[in-house]
Amino acid sequence: MNIIYPPLVEQMYKFMHEIDKNVTKQDVYKKAIEANMIDQQGNPTKWAIEHGYIAEVPTAEEAQDKLNKINPTAIRNQVDNDLNTVFHRMPKSAFTWIESEGSYAINQQELKKAILSALKDGSLSSTGRQHWLEVLAKIKD
Repeated sequence: MNIIYPPLVEQMYKFMHEIDKNVTKQDVYKKAIEANMIDQQGNPTKWAIEHGYIAEVPTAEEAQDKLNKINPTAIRNQVDNDLNTVFHRMPKSAFTWIESEGSYAINQQELKKAILSALKDGSLSSTGRQHWLEVLAKIKD
């Protein structure tokens, strides 16, 4: 018999299964109820939400409203601004056209200096900060 478990149980199971390969979804479901994390329908309990163990799950309407408020043009503009913020700190000599590739190569050390400068003075958006920190982590010394 194939039992369909509530989404919270599935999420808990994924997490727990990485720790203990022998755990079953039924085990997770029972323990979550015993621990007062979810009710028998798999919904988070008020106690679990109030104590921060489970984030309040938005309704489908709330999730759709949040999606509708996303402005793709504003996001694109912010990404462009963050990119320009870093690249404008680099000398033109840091960009080399590679004919065979049909694209530019960027000097890693100059890029690293530009990223560190932009991070230091706080001129990047929070998303841009996260992105450029990831890029910085990939640059080899």
